[in-house]
Amino acid sequence: MANYYSPPKAGDIVQCRFPQDRISQPGPKERPALVIEVEEYELPEGSIEVFVTVAYGTSEDVDNCHPGELKIESNQDAGLSFDTKFDLGNRVKLPFDEEWFAPSPNRRFGDHPKRGILNVADENLKRRLSSAITELKGASRAKAVDMTTRSRSGRKRKP
Repeated sequence: MANYYSPPKAGDIVQCRFPQDRISQPGPKERPALVIEVEEYELPEGSIEVFVTVAYGTSEDVDNCHPGELKIESNQDAGLSFDTKFDLGNRVKLPFDEEWFAPSPNRRFGDHPKRGILNVADENLKRRLSSAITELKGASRAKAVDMTTRSRSGRKRKP
């Protein structure tokens, strides 16, 4: 598999075709998603395969957050034009490729799917994120759904 773009990092906000109804195909709508984890694997022929776990983002009903949801106010650094809430309990593991990810609408990073990044230096944001994670653990919601269909034989996880 040819490299798509440089892999995002945890805390990045990307443009994603988040799957609907746990069907293993890209959703019809591109939306912001919060990167939770990035895994890189080296394939036998030397290429790199990247998988990204992302949390669902929506600009709907942002003032009504449920356990495990985190509201991020619109700002340029995050790449969000609207207040957006991310559901840390609704997350999926996806291949980082053009099927699942789209160029960011703000084009701050060219055609890369990256929209922006969370400001982890913001103490208020850290508290809210910690609270959302604690709520999520207490709610005992399901783990990320793995939407990757590729064979894992012969690949090694990069450190």
